[in-house]
Amino acid sequence: MFSRVDKIMTYAFPILLVLIGLFYYFANPDTQHFPIQCPWRLCTGTLCPACGFQRALHALIHGDIGQALSYNYFFVLSIPYALAAVLVSWYNFGHRLDGLKRIVFHPAVLKAYVFLFIAWWIARNLLNL
Repeated sequence: MFSRVDKIMTYAFPILLVLIGLFYYFANPDTQHFPIQCPWRLCTGTLCPACGFQRALHALIHGDIGQALSYNYFFVLSIPYALAAVLVSWYNFGHRLDGLKRIVFHPAVLKAYVFLFIAWWIARNLLNL
């Protein structure tokens, strides 16, 4: 059965997504005065795999997919996988999505995702992506 946390997240997650969406719709992270900055980049001067995701999210919310991709390819291309993981974890009522869940959480898929994440981290710093 569902744990208490699962029940809470079933309702809290969509609300949280809407609140985050509203924040990034109105707040432009492309400014110098934006309060949330990457600690990895501040400390090392190199890009982490997530650098640019806030600007990409802002661009996506405004419908500019090309601009979002220019900020962080991996984040934009990971959104369908992340949504599928959330969908099969918290919204798999009646076990209708068990086939998708087996794919999303298959060890080979998870290893491939981690490999791509690390490869993106290295490539974006070497190739200035």
